[in-house]
Amino acid sequence: MCIIPGPIQSVSDTKIFVLPNANKSRQLTFYMNSVKTPEENMMILPVPNIQSLQLHTVKYKALFKDLKSSVYRIPERSYDYYPIENSLRCAASIEPLEVISHGSYLVSIAPTLEDLFRLDTSVFEFSQELYSFFSKHYSREFGYLCCKLKEGKQDYEPISYSHNLHSCGKLFVPTLHYHNHHGKIDTQKADWDHLIYSAGTLKEANLKFLSNSENKVRWKKLPEGFQYAESMPIRCAELTGNQQNRDIAFSLEISA
Repeated sequence: MCIIPGPIQSVSDTKIFVLPNANKSRQLTFYMNSVKTPEENMMILPVPNIQSLQLHTVKYKALFKDLKSSVYRIPERSYDYYPIENSLRCAASIEPLEVISHGSYLVSIAPTLEDLFRLDTSVFEFSQELYSFFSKHYSREFGYLCCKLKEGKQDYEPISYSHNLHSCGKLFVPTLHYHNHHGKIDTQKADWDHLIYSAGTLKEANLKFLSNSENKVRWKKLPEGFQYAESMPIRCAELTGNQQNRDIAFSLEISA
């Protein structure tokens, strides 16, 4: 992500937080950004093991502020990325997908790529071009979380959700871009403005930052199973500028 089908003026200040649960069977993701668009728009988040998806309501407005306070800036370091394979599947049923209200968002869940054509067109949009884009980049392990801000929502909370880990055993970070800038879509390169936080990951998940001795995250506000001790290091990778368009994955820290 960020995959936004309609016309946009800019997408910036993307913040993502990913972490595993204690037994490393599930991943929790928080996602938010700032989008300037001439009309109402949607975003699509690819999700591994969509059948295990659970949406969370986390009342923690200061989450990303506390994450920022948990790291300090250093010279640039390397990071890992995740190559996506291509696959196809048979057509889905024609029954429309349910639209649910979740926090600041209207949400639909597409279990397969073809199910995206079942989106309620009075709320969401989808095109053959996006279908081709997804079929090129995502395997059949992925489903899709479709989100749209409710009307009148200016100050909104991150979308938060959990799912079973991808089969590669890494934390999947949805950073592949699809942005329509004045009718021009570049799927090879993208303008990045991302801060990607993680916990339970290797030091390679840092880029330009290192963890403070004690993090500031109020773990008790997170869903059960994802509540770590203050000694848990917070990793942070900052990606900016025009770079290769891709998703990223972080390796998990090996337990002692």
